[in-house]
Amino acid sequence: MEYVLLCVTGMVAGVLGGLLGIGGSVIMIPAMVWIFGSIVARPENVHQYQAAAMIVNFLLSGSAVIRHAQAKAIYPGVWKYLAPAALVGMALGVGASRLAIFTGSNERYMRMAFGALLLYVAAYNIWKMRGGTSEGISSEEADRVAWPKKAGVGLPMGFAAGLLGIGGGSFAVPAMQLILRLPLRNAIATSSVTILSVAWFGAIIKNASLGQDGTVVRSLVLAGILAPTAMIGGYIGGRLTYVLPLRIVRIAFIGLMLVAAVKMFGWL
Repeated sequence: MEYVLLCVTGMVAGVLGGLLGIGGSVIMIPAMVWIFGSIVARPENVHQYQAAAMIVNFLLSGSAVIRHAQAKAIYPGVWKYLAPAALVGMALGVGASRLAIFTGSNERYMRMAFGALLLYVAAYNIWKMRGGTSEGISSEEADRVAWPKKAGVGLPMGFAAGLLGIGGGSFAVPAMQLILRLPLRNAIATSSVTILSVAWFGAIIKNASLGQDGTVVRSLVLAGILAPTAMIGGYIGGRLTYVLPLRIVRIAFIGLMLVAAVKMFGWL
């Protein structure tokens, strides 16, 4: 049953990750906590789930980027500054995730940090629904935006990804809209290609940080189960980005974020 649930989780994470440019960890990590939470009680499990999710983020983002590239929605002038800054931030975030405050019996703080991020994502999407969606700037206009602003989005994107084991798009997509004024679909596409550019690095250093007690093997097994359906879902999600009304997508996504946050805080 756990195998079937993981396959379903991979598909859902792939579709929503590709659709919204967020990777898939915001789905996969809470789902793995739900699937295994009452079965395996070791405190390092959240780190193991993060390591597996970071591997899958790279694979599903690759599938989504194919569709975003076909739609010519990626802003290369933004991506080329986001990616290097996100790499630096990711290294810092993974290092921070191994601090005493986030390990051992303090693992609950990692869950709470992740739950807080999910609440932020839900709140932002509610705000966007109330305020409407602006068109944003063109690729040529984005090229003229000062590079520190672009790097200023990439650095915390990478840090959040490394600390929480996520793709980073949960921060980057709204930040690109607010700070860089990108249209939503272009922010999603540019976030996806940035995740593809840096997730491999985060996956390597996160898995390397797990130790030699077999945790890495469990991470790889989980990633191997999640990846096939996540890759299929990533391509489907990338396609749906340009088909579905984004208002409908946001309503479903807000509900999902709220349920996942409740689970991470232990209220469900």
